[in-house]
Amino acid sequence: MSEHPKDRGEISEAAVRYHFVAQGIPVLEPFGDNKRYDFVCKGQNEFFRVQVKTGRLSNGRVQFETRSSGSKTRRIAKEGYEGEIEVFAVFSYELDETFIVPIDEAPETTMGLRIQEPGKPSSTINWADDYRLADWIDSMGVDS
Repeated sequence: MSEHPKDRGEISEAAVRYHFVAQGIPVLEPFGDNKRYDFVCKGQNEFFRVQVKTGRLSNGRVQFETRSSGSKTRRIAKEGYEGEIEVFAVFSYELDETFIVPIDEAPETTMGLRIQEPGKPSSTINWADDYRLADWIDSMGVDS
């Protein structure tokens, strides 16, 4: 996989779209690339704006950023997605799997989805199994 961030993002977006379409979920694309979401899918009674993120497998968890980075003049600006998306779709290249994280369950900077037991017990673990695409489809009544 390419190490360039733009290439990684495009690979992740293509993989997530594939996972959605393979599950029979129509993907609606915005016109142009100036939106804060990558695509939209339709549930029973509502639409979901989806922001795709690349998850990196590290220390037994899939780690991803919950904000965007961009340059404004000479400094890097980091910006959240509150009010602009409903869910993050996190693609893990190593696992070839997509996880769905609602925006209201995501911290403001970064999040890890645990796939292995941690070295130390913790009550604040976000288990990857709780965010699987198929389970989200079932729970949210997404049309398929």
